[in-house]
Amino acid sequence: MHETTSQVGSDAATAIPIHFLANNVTGTQSIPVEVDAAVSAGAVTESIADRMALPDEVAWSLRDDGSSIYLDESRPIGEQIAPGSRVTITPRAHLGARPGRGR
Repeated sequence: MHETTSQVGSDAATAIPIHFLANNVTGTQSIPVEVDAAVSAGAVTESIADRMALPDEVAWSLRDDGSSIYLDESRPIGEQIAPGSRVTITPRAHLGARPGRGR
């Protein structure tokens, strides 16, 4: 499924846009994204999840497909990916021992 580009950001007059492609984890949806480079990766993730109609009760993260690094949701997206990048939105998994079975 392809959708049109949407913008997330605060002030269009001072915004520095960054363009990239976002895919869902199954590869069934791909959307072009244009956002203000200063917007937090967390806000961008929420916007992408909403556009893809992903479940609200799931915590989502963005992973840069080029580096396989998960983006820090508190940092500006423009500090973490290059224009033209591809990212994948994935459910946030908490790694470690299961409750009651570990250290």
